[in-house]
Amino acid sequence: MKKISALNGLMVAFIGLSLGTISCKKEGCTDPLATNYDNKANHDNGSCIYGPGVGPTTDFGGNITVPTTLEAGNYKVCDDVYVKSALTLKPGVTLNFCAGVKMYIEASGSMNAVGTAALPITLRGEVSTSGYWAGLGIESNNPLNVFDFVTIKDGGSYWAFEESTLHLNDDARLTMRNSTVSNSAGNGMYVLAGATLPSFSGNTFSSNALAGLNITSKQIGSLDAASNYNSANGEAVIYVRQADITAAQTWPATNAPLLLNGYTNVSSALTINPGATLYMGPGAELTIEASGSISAIGTASSPIQIQGQFSSAGYGAGVSVESNNPANKFNYVNMAHLGSYWAMEYSSIYVDGRLEIDNSSITNSNSWAIYVNGSSTLISNGATQVAAAGVMVTNSLTANGAGADADCIGGGCTVFFE
Repeated sequence: MKKISALNGLMVAFIGLSLGTISCKKEGCTDPLATNYDNKANHDNGSCIYGPGVGPTTDFGGNITVPTTLEAGNYKVCDDVYVKSALTLKPGVTLNFCAGVKMYIEASGSMNAVGTAALPITLRGEVSTSGYWAGLGIESNNPLNVFDFVTIKDGGSYWAFEESTLHLNDDARLTMRNSTVSNSAGNGMYVLAGATLPSFSGNTFSSNALAGLNITSKQIGSLDAASNYNSANGEAVIYVRQADITAAQTWPATNAPLLLNGYTNVSSALTINPGATLYMGPGAELTIEASGSISAIGTASSPIQIQGQFSSAGYGAGVSVESNNPANKFNYVNMAHLGSYWAMEYSSIYVDGRLEIDNSSITNSNSWAIYVNGSSTLISNGATQVAAAGVMVTNSLTANGAGADADCIGGGCTVFFE
């Protein structure tokens, strides 16, 4: 009898242990991409439900060495993807990237991703966390590189892409329309000086930790006024790094200010549209060289703004005009917080050529509002001026000479004729 009792005890213990083990398994949907994902489930019971354009994942990754087309569907990417040939993504494709993974379009490759409003193409992190995957880099200058109705999100983790979700290398070429870059751990899109944007329209940059768009001066003329460059980004500007402008371009009025940094040398025709806003970073200077020109013509209702990024006298350097081109005109331009650089005599505008200015204002310059060098020509109210009074008939030059190292007194820091 004692032996039977001991056996019964062992059986009860075994059954209890088995039941305990079984009870630790929770069935449910274990796919994070499903609408009914259960983060407590540890055993998939096939109950996952997917939204439109999403379904069970197919593994994708590695080197793309032959022309490849992905049909509409849901793809999981857990290996770095190097595209060395033509890659085509059809409407409805969703690429879900694992942590730290990157995708790179090499010089020999291309990426054609043309979706529709109803069936967009999506590149995203498997988990919707900023910086979850490295991002997409493009080196190729193939005309087939076209993004239309594409959403790219959750990237920016890898330093090689400047902590951006979308990165264009020096030789890259990309047509980009109706597309969104969002939720980056750094900049949404980062463009090197040699990259080109043949067609760029209707895009949105939202909820990126830094600027939505980080470019050089050379790409400003490729931007459109209709895109949304700041929808809850960490920095409410289009960040512009220095580069020489050697081809004619027009700067549009964008919904986020252009923040110029460093020295932008212009040796061709530069046009700034009404309503455009330019912020100038510390010491930033826009120089119109002898072969260049600047036409900044706003309107009474849509003036052009050129000002230091912050309201400090002489925060940005300002504009230096070294060209004698008759196209050099400022009309309805408001300038403030400039005049930091000694070579411009601490002035907001330094004229070493020819400039016509009317209906414009300059305030809070470090020293002079306008400094006219030697035999340079300054035209206002339809005539060449040789005294400050003539310039101030059509312009407002007030509260200048505000810097600690100003070489003039505030009330008289209007125009200096050398």
